[in-house]
Amino acid sequence: MVRTTSSGPPFRLPGKHFAAALAFLSLAAAGAVVQAPMLALGGYSTMPVLAVVHLLTLGWLTTSIMGALYQFLPVAVGVPIASERVAHASFALYVPGVLAFTAGLAAHRPMLLLAGVTALVLGALSFLGNVSVTLRRAPKRDVLWWSLAWALTFLAVTLLLGASLSANLHLAFLGVVRPIALGAHLHIALAGWVLLSMVGVSQRLFPMFLLSHGGSDRYAVWAMRLVAAGAGALALLHHVPIAGRWLPALLIGAGVVAFVLQSREFYAHRHRQQLDAGMRLAAWALGGLASALPLAVVVVAGRASPRVQVAYVALVLMSVSAFVVAHYFKIVPFLVWNHRFGPLAGTRPLPRVSDLYSARGAQLVVALLVTGAVVFVAAVALGWGGGARLGASAFAAGALLTAGLMLAISRRTP
Repeated sequence: MVRTTSSGPPFRLPGKHFAAALAFLSLAAAGAVVQAPMLALGGYSTMPVLAVVHLLTLGWLTTSIMGALYQFLPVAVGVPIASERVAHASFALYVPGVLAFTAGLAAHRPMLLLAGVTALVLGALSFLGNVSVTLRRAPKRDVLWWSLAWALTFLAVTLLLGASLSANLHLAFLGVVRPIALGAHLHIALAGWVLLSMVGVSQRLFPMFLLSHGGSDRYAVWAMRLVAAGAGALALLHHVPIAGRWLPALLIGAGVVAFVLQSREFYAHRHRQQLDAGMRLAAWALGGLASALPLAVVVVAGRASPRVQVAYVALVLMSVSAFVVAHYFKIVPFLVWNHRFGPLAGTRPLPRVSDLYSARGAQLVVALLVTGAVVFVAAVALGWGGGARLGASAFAAGALLTAGLMLAISRRTP
């Protein structure tokens, strides 16, 4: 039995996004194991490595955010998604598009790559339009609203830069500035799209999951403003030699600090003292983001070797991925319980939300993801190919275990 709220969509819509995202995470993690020795050599611009990165960013992170917004946004802003039909259509375009695009990258198949870019851009644009209309109808415009509005803006910028870089593979019009454009594309995607989405969504999810009340949101306001300003400066000034590097870096770095401080505020004011595996993993992920800031300074200063550059990007990607995994352990069990067990409340004894998955399994996920990330980043920075593969394997095991646990949760019925 499936129950829907007056504004929330059926579980099938976010559910299939989460399932596809977990499949992308599993593929990306396996690809990282294969490419680990190349990454330990500093080879970040080969086509197979770029395919793995896009499986993480376009596949895992973006599809997860899409699914989360379809479920979360109607409840948060008080209006339903503008069109569920468009949401399903965008999924049907976007997910096969990402698969075709990354396969075309990895296999050097230009036509497959072009078909994938076309499909995923159309799917992403329909998602953008659908969620933008939903936001426009919202009666209240707070830090959540503005964070998501800016995040959607930078998703559009990311798609534009990505399409240009895809065209450059055949036309080579970027020339020697391709590495600069590639770096701008990656950082606008991670800061402008992913991080701003995290800032906005965390304003509602952290207080709910931590039972945190009474803290201020002043740091979140600054996090939103600083990250948006930094991503905007990077989009406009990335071709300017000095200002195009340092101004966006300082703004985004300050925004990351503000986001960490806001998250610390939620943790400090929590009424649930015993942290579950998901919230511990989220804390570890925030620590990973903070730890990436010193590496970012070295990279922006132009003093980082290719290996250190790879280590920096890997630390950011793995930390953000762990942050999203942490929320899967809260969101997916809640949705399954709400839609399948909730309607039976009061009629029979029911399990708690936390009973829908193995606590030991979740703890093992935390251990594997954190250990894998630390070993992988350190090994890449040191140029140790075997260590990089070991760390990537541990992280991949954590990703696969996460997918297995989420599948088991999705099958739970009264």
